[in-house]
Amino acid sequence: MSQWAAFAGFPNLSAEQQKARVERFDKYESSLIAHVSAAAQEAPRVAMRAEAQSAAQASATNTSSFAARLTTTKPVKMSVPTFDGKDSDSLVFWVREIEIALSAGQIYDARAQVAFALSNLGGRAWAIARETATPGYFTPWSFMEQELRSTFLLANVAYRHRSNFL
Repeated sequence: MSQWAAFAGFPNLSAEQQKARVERFDKYESSLIAHVSAAAQEAPRVAMRAEAQSAAQASATNTSSFAARLTTTKPVKMSVPTFDGKDSDSLVFWVREIEIALSAGQIYDARAQVAFALSNLGGRAWAIARETATPGYFTPWSFMEQELRSTFLLANVAYRHRSNFL
């Protein structure tokens, strides 16, 4: 009966009622612990489901916005001169023409952008690009542009072009 001495705060309850109350509390406590541990185990699954659901919604949104973008304007086919790598001054203008053609042609896929740019390279530039163009080497157009600039552009060419317009 010493374990029940702690419940002396319920003097109006008999010992049997106090014991029943403690057993009910133990049962409640056990079920609460089971519920909390089950919820803790389920939380990562719920988070993964929520992430997958939000990714699916984002994908659907991106797809619909891409589809809306395609239906609002028709792509324009543009002709871009071939860059052969002989005149480094022309690289700045060639890169800008490629960017304009990518935008006008509504070419948003990274691989398609690189393929379009590669199709407009010729001569020495084409040979160097082919040597380094292992599959996936030029993944984004921005990387390819940077590689071309570092290979063919003299350090002060961009400055000279900008200074012409100042």
